[in-house]
Amino acid sequence: MSHPNSPLTVRHRIGYALGDFGGCMTFSLMTAFTTRYYVNVALIDTAIIAAMTLIWKIFDAVSNPIVGVMLDKSFARSRHPQGKFRPWILRISPLLSISAILVFTAPGWVTGASRLVVAFVTYLMYELFYAIHSIALGGLLSAMAKTDTERADLSSARGIGAMISNIGIQVAFPLIISSFEKNPALGYGLGVTVCAVGGFIALMLYYTFTEERNTSFQTTNAAPIRATDILEVFRKNRAFVALCIHGMLQGILMSVGGSLSTYMYADVLGSIALMSMGSILTMPVSLVCMSAVPKLSRKMGTQKVLHGSLLLGFGLYVLLFALHIFTPIHVWVHMILTALAGGISGLSNMMQWGMLSEAIEYNEYLTGKRTEGSINGTFNMLRRLGQGLGASFGVAVLGLIGYNVAAAVQTPATILGIKVLCLLFPALCALGSWIVFRFVWDITPEVREKMHSWSRAREGQS
Repeated sequence: MSHPNSPLTVRHRIGYALGDFGGCMTFSLMTAFTTRYYVNVALIDTAIIAAMTLIWKIFDAVSNPIVGVMLDKSFARSRHPQGKFRPWILRISPLLSISAILVFTAPGWVTGASRLVVAFVTYLMYELFYAIHSIALGGLLSAMAKTDTERADLSSARGIGAMISNIGIQVAFPLIISSFEKNPALGYGLGVTVCAVGGFIALMLYYTFTEERNTSFQTTNAAPIRATDILEVFRKNRAFVALCIHGMLQGILMSVGGSLSTYMYADVLGSIALMSMGSILTMPVSLVCMSAVPKLSRKMGTQKVLHGSLLLGFGLYVLLFALHIFTPIHVWVHMILTALAGGISGLSNMMQWGMLSEAIEYNEYLTGKRTEGSINGTFNMLRRLGQGLGASFGVAVLGLIGYNVAAAVQTPATILGIKVLCLLFPALCALGSWIVFRFVWDITPEVREKMHSWSRAREGQS
């Protein structure tokens, strides 16, 4: 372990990037492929899946803030020598990998009503384990970073780790399942096992390479931590409220577009294998955008970069939808515009983690308490609630627009519905995020300077 006052190292950045890389190795599958697995392989009715998805996300909404408070209280009692969040990496990583494998295999082991029970329970298990992983990962950023620059560095590292993992899964997994067309259950089982094992290895490296350098929370939490503290956060911290609304909207964007993207490629563009090529195109676009953000932020300011990326992403999604409606569109045009729209609007998902850490610092300034766990847990709750609402709505509408599993070609009305869900919905969610950051977020340069002055004065007294 390095001295707490030593600078953030490349090892720290790589380690933190591996946290989201490892988690997304399985979470990407849940986002993009569970609907198709349940509908096309496990043969579960879309209405039942929609109902189960809603229940899963309600459970997730309830469990996330509870998990966050649990992490805060657990450390307050134990003062674990490895830190507040890192011990949870060892506890949860094997459970996360095992439950992911069960989601894509266990329903095939049973028949009838038992299949619904098994599908419901295994996914519920994964949701709980991923909630613990995600809250610990988010809290660890604040526990590792001590300056705005360090927060930006770790946010960028996390974004790059997640992007590489997500795109890697979106490239490899469709190729795996398309190679097992005669036995799709085997394809899904083999694919998820590879992803789960790879994710577990990445999470062990994440534990090894990270450390909790920011120990200010050990001296600032003199008052007892209560579950009701989060109500005071919502009352005083407008920046956190803005992030929560953004998190819900981005969750809807990711779920509606992501979970149904397989239908866009398979039923609109004619081949699910094209999804791999589209994902490959996304990577260089995202890397260019992410590498440009620090320079643009120094020149224009973080807020302007965030606002511009959301508006540009909105415009590109609308343009792509209009092209699909009014003119025949070549598959390469679709893939290029999708990569641009997703990569540019998706910058807000990378930037949100540093902004959340800043909102935690702001909350400490406002209330005198540092509660990364409960704040991250509540943010995850609302973000995942958005994902659940989006996924449930997407699956429900899939049935309403007349999607027929047995049909070789879907009806024109069904094709139009898929386009609306995959292109127009993400556009509206990006616009909504722009609105909340423009009119609700309230950490101005003046407020930021007051926070820094307060922090320096506190450190001088300790």
